[in-house]
Amino acid sequence: MRLNRYLALCGLGSRRAVETLILAKKVTVNGAVAGLGTGVEEKDRVEVDGKIIRPREEHAYFIFHKPPGCLCSRGDTHGRTTVYHLLPPEMQDLHTVGRLDQNSCGLLFLTSDGDLTQSLTHPSREVLREYLVEFADRLSPDEMSALTQGVQVEVGVIFKCTFVRAEGSGYRLGLREGKKREIRRMLAAFGRRVVDLKRIAFGGVELGALPEGAFRPLSQNELAALRAAPLLK
Repeated sequence: MRLNRYLALCGLGSRRAVETLILAKKVTVNGAVAGLGTGVEEKDRVEVDGKIIRPREEHAYFIFHKPPGCLCSRGDTHGRTTVYHLLPPEMQDLHTVGRLDQNSCGLLFLTSDGDLTQSLTHPSREVLREYLVEFADRLSPDEMSALTQGVQVEVGVIFKCTFVRAEGSGYRLGLREGKKREIRRMLAAFGRRVVDLKRIAFGGVELGALPEGAFRPLSQNELAALRAAPLLK
């Protein structure tokens, strides 16, 4: 088995994501620093940052309501709070499916299934994410149209929404990719400063009434929806 697949099965992220650990020389196999082409057999001892890792016998799948003010990373050099400070010991080996920035809140998947993570986050899959966004002013019809046609956030970089509609005191936006600070950068191009950004759905699964900081296992129906999500357009 290739090392990147082994690390993904251990819950460290998608196969593409775990390659950063390998390239950073944080992974050893039987005491030797591993490379991208390293293979792993059942008898091998695999360590990441000096800690022995093994695949879970069964994958775990959770939905978590990320509060604002915490990071999606496992650790932070500045000592800031991460989602892992809010999770019990038995969930520390799970990875997040994509990210939400520090000041955003809402739906975040946690799993040990790197293959599912890859299918949900790869740009070519265009899996739908939905957000509720609030800011001080209202959008004009032209601005709402521009968001779905494409907004240049810097030279040569254009972002766009799948849909935009008014909802309550804010707007509901759909995205097909999860680029860094995508919504905030689009609205900043119109001079709007986001005061609240919440992801409410991902791949057909809704956050619902789950309180901030709480988590629950995904149901079988929700898991089936996520596995089918890359087929949705």
